[in-house]
Amino acid sequence: MGAPLPHVILCRTGEDVRRCTACWGCEALLDSGMDLTIGELMQAAARNDERALRCRTLWSPSPSASGVRCQQGINVQAVMNALRAEAVLRGYAHPPPGRISG
Repeated sequence: MGAPLPHVILCRTGEDVRRCTACWGCEALLDSGMDLTIGELMQAAARNDERALRCRTLWSPSPSASGVRCQQGINVQAVMNALRAEAVLRGYAHPPPGRISG
């Protein structure tokens, strides 16, 4: 097990994912191919829950995943990129062809 996810994200992006308040803004964002909402992914990362590294949502090409505007000002795309890189580093996932891992 590596460093706690909130610390990894903060070091890689400067974003404090623990500021996520699970607001309505991304809780409802769930498209086909996603197993967690963007909000659930953010909350899992904030709680150091490794589901954030193993979920399909992390690799979703969904437009809603990339276009999230966080009410707390968190750069969701940067957080997702950091989580992708960490998932690969920890051996949980391999980026799908054509995806940048962060």
